[in-house]
Amino acid sequence: MFVTKAFLLAVFAAFQVQAAPAFPAEDLVVIGTEDSPFGTLTFYGLAPGANITAAKARSAFAERACGTNNVQCFGSNVPNSQACSNLISSLNSNSGTVLGNSPRSICQTTNGNQCCVSWADVASGLTEGELVSAANAVQSGCVNNGQSGLSRNTDLNGVCTTQCLSSRATGCSD
Repeated sequence: MFVTKAFLLAVFAAFQVQAAPAFPAEDLVVIGTEDSPFGTLTFYGLAPGANITAAKARSAFAERACGTNNVQCFGSNVPNSQACSNLISSLNSNSGTVLGNSPRSICQTTNGNQCCVSWADVASGLTEGELVSAANAVQSGCVNNGQSGLSRNTDLNGVCTTQCLSSRATGCSD
């Protein structure tokens, strides 16, 4: 029994190791802005000519875990809670808007404070509404407690990835 539990714990721990980003952060550029009722939304995406990495193949275990939105909090790059609430409201308002391969992050600026939702892997055909569930989970689990955070095993239009909510547009990795 102990050996089985130890093995399972080791397997779960292996999936929590952060890997290198799927793209260099310097490849992200501002690809657009728009006004929202809450302030400015800034869309960051891959620079022209950037190499787009295809989604990774998933193991059977990862396939079952996808969509669980496992939240982890951090003390760095803490976003403004109100800006995050406004960002989530903006995503909800534009829930049917298709994002495509790029952007890779969307930032809401409210009264000079920024909150960004970003994701680690390309998710073709992604809509803004698909970002809401994990963003809400990180908002309630981390941001409302004065931390930034991420959601692992997040299903974004069939791609199992990591989604982040922080004060920066870059740095979200699996």
